[in-house]
Amino acid sequence: MKKAFTLMEVNLAIMIMAGGILSILGLYSLGYRENRQSREDVASAAYADAVISPLVMALSATNVKWSVFRELNSMPGEDGWASYINRSSGLVDKNPESIAKGVFSSVMSKMSGGAKGALNVNSAWPTAAAGGLLGGLVVLHDEDSAVVKIAFRATRHPAELLSMPLYYTEVRFQGLANE
Repeated sequence: MKKAFTLMEVNLAIMIMAGGILSILGLYSLGYRENRQSREDVASAAYADAVISPLVMALSATNVKWSVFRELNSMPGEDGWASYINRSSGLVDKNPESIAKGVFSSVMSKMSGGAKGALNVNSAWPTAAAGGLLGGLVVLHDEDSAVVKIAFRATRHPAELLSMPLYYTEVRFQGLANE
């Protein structure tokens, strides 16, 4: 009598192997999604750094007059992130980056104009750092406060802007008293 596997044993072994292979294949899609999200998170953080760093540099410059710093308004408005929402549709503006670029250039022009001597900061919007992302920028400042709050978000899809991670920093006035 020869020793061999029965058809039932072979089918059971195939079923167990198939279950293992299918569970491993299911992990590939999860890994792919997490890898894509990780790349987007890193790109978003790099973009935030490229936008926030020049602002921090300009706002914390020691040659900016208090009168100029004091007159810096909240941008894009007192509503903060609500300024990115279209009032009629209730959705995020189709091009939030145009608002963010306006905030960035407004802050940079006010700070460079109010500095005593040259303010050597790159005041151009960091387009190269975007990596296909759309940015949103909010600058909050009370008139008599010595602190400016900067918040940034980046996304691939404008509708998701307000649900993306927030990059935030505060800058304290370090400039000159009025002369």
